[in-house]
Amino acid sequence: MFMTRSPADELANIRAKIAELRARETALEARFIEMNDTGRFVGFSYDVVVSRTAYQVFDISKLPDSILNDNRFYATKHVTSIRTEPRDETDAFMLAQTAGEEFDVIEHH
Repeated sequence: MFMTRSPADELANIRAKIAELRARETALEARFIEMNDTGRFVGFSYDVVVSRTAYQVFDISKLPDSILNDNRFYATKHVTSIRTEPRDETDAFMLAQTAGEEFDVIEHH
């Protein structure tokens, strides 16, 4: 198996593994939800506890247009997103040209 040292490839591989795990998690959770029961489900090493809660939410659809259309009640939020995109194999030579470059990981807490 070819192991790449590219941080971009590593990030894409990690996200693919996470997606697989999330799909399995969703399938397992669905089985508990389908039972339509609450309580403790005993396993060998862990238990699953299913509970239901109710809470109130703020429904903006009930606000009058005078508030919904007033710019004073809006704020701009800036979001930085990172996505991975598969590369065309013919562009792989670009990776070899930058393989010696260092890559800094910035952690946000």
